[in-house]
Amino acid sequence: MASRGSAGWVLVVAGVLLAGVAVFLLVRPDALEPWSPDDSDPQAYAAELVAETNAAREAEDLEPLAVSECATDQAADRATALEGGKDLEHASLTPVIEACAPASSAAENLSRAGATAHDVVEAWLGSPGHRANLLDPELEQLGIGCLLDDEQMLCSQVFLGP
Repeated sequence: MASRGSAGWVLVVAGVLLAGVAVFLLVRPDALEPWSPDDSDPQAYAAELVAETNAAREAEDLEPLAVSECATDQAADRATALEGGKDLEHASLTPVIEACAPASSAAENLSRAGATAHDVVEAWLGSPGHRANLLDPELEQLGIGCLLDDEQMLCSQVFLGP
């Protein structure tokens, strides 16, 4: 799901977009690279998401995002809050902005999928809200927190801007 700020309408739109990503990941398994939760390392998966995100930005002639320890900590907390099959719903990003000062803006993408990091980023790029976050030239930093949740990788991707 993609979220920017705490406006309710953004959550509704993000819910619809997430449903589209979930459908893409479930209906088109032939389009996905093989992935297994066996021996999956959430930290390595998060690092792959960073690399794939920055590759997508590079393809659009955008600056890469710097990894932020604060954004990473916030993303890990946000992913943990969704563990146990809870619906992928965004909480307010105000606490993220406050915790990661001097950032003045934040955005988030969420994913729970049995797919490679490459396929997750491709699905995000196919969703207008997620794509907007990934390719926003105003965003400068990134943190990703992932964990295994019911044999799927659950991740929060938190972006920070000035």
